[in-house]
Amino acid sequence: MLLTNFYKVNKVSSRVTEWHVSLELMAEHPLYKGHFPEHPIVPGVCIIQIIKECTAEILGKEMQYEYISSCKFLSAINPTANSCLELTLCTKELENGNIQLHAEGEYEGIKFVKLKATLLNK
Repeated sequence: MLLTNFYKVNKVSSRVTEWHVSLELMAEHPLYKGHFPEHPIVPGVCIIQIIKECTAEILGKEMQYEYISSCKFLSAINPTANSCLELTLCTKELENGNIQLHAEGEYEGIKFVKLKATLLNK
């Protein structure tokens, strides 16, 4: 796990190849002292990492991104105001064993990310 003490997963539920992950951001994490001290915002790269880490944990495999075909950040996340996030992760195993991933995230009904990617087994 690259993002140590950055977030914690509170709940995971699933339906076949779709998972819903409820997680909580740790607003006191030192990263926010630099991004940005008076107005903390979750960096986009951290959102992408959280999605990968949650997918890998759910599938029980070490994974890495092969490529990201689409990633849209739709809203900034202030971890002190919006620490509870919901992810929807849809996966499909490809013939070569890689995983096709479609992910969306939201807080309080506001979508903050949409991602389409392919993950490799490490």
